[in-house]
Amino acid sequence: MDARSAAFLEIMIGIAVVGVLAFVVLFFAGRVRMTTSAGARQINIRWPQILLAVVLLIVVALIVLWQFPPLDGAEGTAGGGRWRSDADARTFFIIMLAVAAGAILVFLATLVIRANPRLAAPPADDNEDSVAQAAPATVETPSAARLFGLLLPIAAVLLLCWIYLKPEQQYALMLYLLYPATLAVALVMLFDKASRTWSAKNGGESFREWLLCDLLVFFLILGFLNLLDSNAGAKYEALIWDILHLAAFLLVFWLLDRRLARIRFLAAYLYLMLLPILLLIWRAVQGVPAAKDADWWSTIWPLFFLGVIFFVLELIAVIASSDREKQAVPAIKDALYVVLVGITLISAVPAAEG
Repeated sequence: MDARSAAFLEIMIGIAVVGVLAFVVLFFAGRVRMTTSAGARQINIRWPQILLAVVLLIVVALIVLWQFPPLDGAEGTAGGGRWRSDADARTFFIIMLAVAAGAILVFLATLVIRANPRLAAPPADDNEDSVAQAAPATVETPSAARLFGLLLPIAAVLLLCWIYLKPEQQYALMLYLLYPATLAVALVMLFDKASRTWSAKNGGESFREWLLCDLLVFFLILGFLNLLDSNAGAKYEALIWDILHLAAFLLVFWLLDRRLARIRFLAAYLYLMLLPILLLIWRAVQGVPAAKDADWWSTIWPLFFLGVIFFVLELIAVIASSDREKQAVPAIKDALYVVLVGITLISAVPAAEG
């Protein structure tokens, strides 16, 4: 077994241990319950749950120290030092640790929310109980399971590229498969949106969704052209950032098209604000040199600051009013943003030589 395979096996063992402990904590959290006199179910955080959560955090910390020992002599140790010198291996493991830390934070937040009686669902009255008994029982897939189902193929692609594929194969996979497949999914959702004869959203919301979704698709095409123009081939090193771009695009596009929360427009502006920074990181990782004698308007910064301004405006609008019926002014703001983005992109086009 080579060093990379051994490192992958160690990482999977660590993740499995953390997963098992998280399951044990959730199992005990579901068992420790108390029924109030009103019939509502209240979950209390007892000492076994806190103890198991602390044990879980300690195990995660030990795994981090195991995989990342002190810097003194870490690179020179036999076996483990060789894979730690690999940038792809370190990046992959850091992402896995970030995912584990996020899962722990979500778990602890879930315990706190469930333990707060004010956040519990109010008890249903007799009429609601009779209606619920008369209506057929329906089971909704938990949101966590749906999110896991979306993230699993992304993790599988990352593992495939990290373990087996060479850089030129990763580049071809991204260029000829993943980018076209993401664009195809977006076009299918846009076609479904155009052919839908009913909607729970008002006209202002639909107009805003069309503007932002079309803009997201246009930026996705620009990302594909950026990858094509790089002609990276065997020098391709920005796989993780391209995967992050596609995953964020699908998430934001789905939020805009399928959800009703007012905050989905704020998420779209956050994505549009961070997209130029992602391009800057992509170029730095890929080693793309900056254009010589380029003015400020030809860089990413005008688009970035434009996104910051409209993100703040959307945040103010969300805080000031959550009324979904009043969408005329935000729709005008979105149209202005799209026009300014178009002007900014046109001004960034280099002049033709000769």
